[in-house]
Amino acid sequence: MKLNVIPFVGLIIFSLVSCDGNKIGDRKGRENYDSLFLGIHLGMNRKDFYDHCAELNKQKVFTHGPTNTSVQFMLVNELEQPVMMRFYPDFYKDKIVDMPVTFSYEAWAPWNKQYSAELLLPEMLSVFKRWYGKDFKVMEHPTMGTIYYKMDGKRRINLFIRDDQFVQAVFTDLALDRERNDEKSKGTTN
Repeated sequence: MKLNVIPFVGLIIFSLVSCDGNKIGDRKGRENYDSLFLGIHLGMNRKDFYDHCAELNKQKVFTHGPTNTSVQFMLVNELEQPVMMRFYPDFYKDKIVDMPVTFSYEAWAPWNKQYSAELLLPEMLSVFKRWYGKDFKVMEHPTMGTIYYKMDGKRRINLFIRDDQFVQAVFTDLALDRERNDEKSKGTTN
């Protein structure tokens, strides 16, 4: 029996090429695109999220953010200037359904216009394209301005300017979000 190895070799090459070893934008082959960053993923349960963050805090990778509900990570190798990344998920049925993330230059101040969110957005878009793929689309929102978005599998990514200081990203698990919205429309919540 003669095997045709070309499709098999092609599959191996495709899987190696599609796996991105990027530490932050972990795109390692989750079929439903639930990966976010630094080992965190959509649908991750609350306890696993807390345990994961506590472990990375012990390793001094994460620090406590400025509020009780924020985790901080410094992006020091992605851009020319250090950028603070702060995040904390929204949970539905004890699973991550949304992950709002803010980015701001560490040196931001109202008088440092070179560190404004307006200048950070194109840089973060470039970083997101490296982390999550190049096919972001643009939408003009009447109140929020320009939003760069990408939908793949069950993951939606929105990236936009929140205010003078912050670029905001919001990752959403579309399957859990739909379930949550259906539950809300029926008048039941969890």
